[in-house]
Amino acid sequence: MKTINLRLKQKMNEVFSIEPNDLGAGFLTIYFRKITAYLKIMPFIYIIPLTLFISIFLYFILGRFLIKLVTVLQYGF
Repeated sequence: MKTINLRLKQKMNEVFSIEPNDLGAGFLTIYFRKITAYLKIMPFIYIIPLTLFISIFLYFILGRFLIKLVTVLQYGF
């Protein structure tokens, strides 16, 4: 039992010791941190409307081809 607790504590320390993301370019890192800050708080408020907008936009551009493509991908995977 002590070994399991020790392993669990080690894993928790590994999770907390992860360094912040750095994209290599200062301006990209700043934008990345701003965007992910909103997604960490309430992701579905931003993701669901954005996904709905993108899917409607693609439907207007691609039309029935989009439906056929999604059907093929659904059966393929």
